[in-house]
Amino acid sequence: MVHYIRFLKPPRLIANAKLPTRTSLTALITITTDLGDAFYPGDVDVHVALAEQDNVTSLGTVCWKSGMRCLRVEIQVALHTSTYPARFLFTCCESLRMDSLQLGQLPDIVSAWTEDFHADDDLKLDADLIIRSFRLPNGQVLKICEENGESIARHIWDAGIGLAAWLIDYLPDLHPLGSKALSVLELGTGCGIVGLVFGSIVPHSWAVLTDLDDDALRFAGINAQRCPRALDSTREWRPLDWKDPQSFTLDRTLDFIVASDCTYNSDSIPHLVHTINELEQRVTELGDGVPGPKVLISTKVRHPSESMFFTLLKDHGFEKEEYTSIAMPDKYRQSTGQDLETVDVYIFKRNTSATSRS
Repeated sequence: MVHYIRFLKPPRLIANAKLPTRTSLTALITITTDLGDAFYPGDVDVHVALAEQDNVTSLGTVCWKSGMRCLRVEIQVALHTSTYPARFLFTCCESLRMDSLQLGQLPDIVSAWTEDFHADDDLKLDADLIIRSFRLPNGQVLKICEENGESIARHIWDAGIGLAAWLIDYLPDLHPLGSKALSVLELGTGCGIVGLVFGSIVPHSWAVLTDLDDDALRFAGINAQRCPRALDSTREWRPLDWKDPQSFTLDRTLDFIVASDCTYNSDSIPHLVHTINELEQRVTELGDGVPGPKVLISTKVRHPSESMFFTLLKDHGFEKEEYTSIAMPDKYRQSTGQDLETVDVYIFKRNTSATSRS
């Protein structure tokens, strides 16, 4: 499984009154799963670095030991006045290389970055944000802001990373780039990583990121404004209540309805399926004979009750067109002979000859 470096107490810079050029960087970190329900079980070095433009300088290393739940970091930093913003990196990658978002190169422990700061700006770091930075194949960087702390609603989850990486590899086959404008609606977007990948690599695309949680939408909006845009791509972030999808305004067709890691709560599954069915029907009507959207789902199965989603989707006339299982990286599991956990990706399409039940 993928693990994530998180800040339990965000990084702080504390000036040395006797040596103005020497400053202490302190933080309390943890290495945990996407749900925060398990800690990294092995020993691993955490490298701390300072990044300015394209230069990344190592500051020191601390060691996470098996059985730890948190790790205190305190490192001496020599800051200098610069016109360029800087940020701190906490990573388990010894080469200090930025995390990749390509299949076969995904990190097994996702690095954590601070928000940009200036060395002469009162030594203040943003205590509310943690940044995940991923290098895209085109060289651009996808920066995803998360909320500091232990909330699970405003963090990246494994199925989001898996689906985003899968899209980068397979989207040209699903939808040849340049064939026509691409439009996608993401359900339960959270931080927005999946929908923003569409908008970052597909020219002339339109992505609408939806969620019921106001704070999640706030982070999706921050990320939508910061992330790179492909040529003439646009993006929106709007609330959508799965219990009332009829109230959602939709006045254009869609190529894809997307959801990642949205089937873990069995109580919400009927509402999720109802929303997918309602949106697909409305888009099909808007298309006036044009085939309706495909439904792209990624999930990391956490409970047998999630099978209800696929049963209900089939009852509404959706058929599985494609299935892929992605083995998520985990060096500890590999070294101890355990099976790797997987993210499953499905593509569904309405069988127009089937009868839909609302």
